[in-house]
Parts: sequence; C-alpha cells; structure tokens
Amino acid sequence: MVIGLLICEVLEDEMSFIISQDPELEKVTFVESDPGADLIADLNRRIGDRLTVMKDVSEFIPDPSRRFEILAHVLRVGLHMDKELLQKDVADETKRLDEKSDVIILGYGLCGNVLLNIEDLLSDVKSPLVMPRNEDGSKVDDCVCMVLGGTANYLKHLYEEAGTWFVTPGWLKHWETLLVKELHAPDLETVKWIFDKAAYKRVLMVDTGIGDRDKFRSETEEFAQRFNFYIDEVKGTLELLRKSFDEAKRLAASKRKEVNQGEDREAFAEA
Repeated sequence: MVIGLLICEVLEDEMSFIISQDPELEKVTFVESDPGADLIADLNRRIGDRLTVMKDVSEFIPDPSRRFEILAHVLRVGLHMDKELLQKDVADETKRLDEKSDVIILGYGLCGNVLLNIEDLLSDVKSPLVMPRNEDGSKVDDCVCMVLGGTANYLKHLYEEAGTWFVTPGWLKHWETLLVKELHAPDLETVKWIFDKAAYKRVLMVDTGIGDRDKFRSETEEFAQRFNFYIDEVKGTLELLRKSFDEAKRLAASKRKEVNQGEDREAFAEA
C-alpha cells in the first residue's frame, strides 16, 4: 500500500530519521526536486537500496509486494511567505500524489491558518488525509509545534518568556530568507530593529536529538549573537510525526483488508 507524503523542506532532518528508522516502510520513492535534494542525499546514506528517485509522480508504479511504501515530494520552505501560493501548491501536489496513493500524510501545520481548511480544497481527493495533530485532535500550528509535542507546549514556553524566538535545525538553515520575508523587512538590520521593538530576548533551541547537534548549537549561537538574544534549550520530540505515520499505516492496512475481502467475495460468487 502506498503512503503519499508531502512535506516542507524545513522538516528534512526529522523526516529522514523517521523514515530510515521504520522497517515497515519497505520502499521509499522521492520525486526529484531542489528542496528535497539534501533529504534525498541523507536518505541515500541511511537506507541505500530502499530509496528510489524519479523525475515525476506520473512515473511511479506501486509495488504490490510491499506492505507499505512511501511516495514523497518536498516543497520549498519559501512558500510560507506567499499564503495563496502555499495553499495552491499544497493542494495541487496533494492531488497529484492522490493519483498514486492509498493514504496521504500532509507534513504541515496550520502555517498561519493558511491550511486551516485545506480539506475543503481537497474534497475530490480519494485518499484519506493525515496531518500532525495535538492531543485534543486539533491541527498543530506549525513545524515548531510539531517537534515540541503540540501547541500547548509551545504556549507554555511563551508564557515563560514572551519574547521567545524558536529555532530548529531546519529553520536555521533558511533563517535569513525566512526572517526578512516573514517580518516584511528590507534587510537584517530592520529585522533587528523589529526584534528590539517587540522585546524579543530569547532564542529557544528545540533539540530532538537527531542530526548534527554541534552544528545546531553553533548556528544558534551565531543567530543569538547577531540579535543579542540569550539561549535556552528544550528537548523536542518526534512523537506527533511518528503518530502521523502510524495513523497512515493503520488506514492503509484497513484499506488493504477491505480490498482483500472484496476480492474474496467475488471469488466466492464465481465459484
């Protein structure tokens, strides 16, 4: 059964780790793209022959011998700066994955409420959709909430220090572009001015324990020094992302069971 996976490149470290550590994902296929290049390279190192890369979703042929296989596409992080484009691209690429998938994981949060009602744009998609969710069943706000274990944990850290800027390895990789665009600032000096006026003073490292942690620390220190922040660190988690994969596998297995039962009934009727 095919699990479609659409993700933002900011989650590349987390997705590479989860996919590589799950032996039930017997085959992994990625659509080639610039945003997915680093993730594909890392997965190639981790899982080798289990990984296939192709130019387009249309080239994919499901392997019925595999209990679970992944068909994934990575979208660029810069889409977050154009809300209409983010919504459109997520909807369009989900529909393309739907042609080849039995269930689809959308590796996105609300992203500033842009994807709050994304299901309305995907009403014609046949595959069940899975998104990372909080304990109460609501969608998580964003990628930071995903690796903090939910929106409640995010708010808890804001209550501790309202002037907190959260960072993950994936976010830091693109921080200059994201900050300038997210804050509608012409340059980094204006970003610093905005931070000062808004009383930001702390950068909080969300450490999930994966990836190059020394590099993460070094890049966080560089970021903090530039904006005169002090650094705190909190332990992150991949639990919400893992639950999304578990739910997708459960739905795919249920679909396979229904198909098998239907085939058995047809065979019995013909006998």
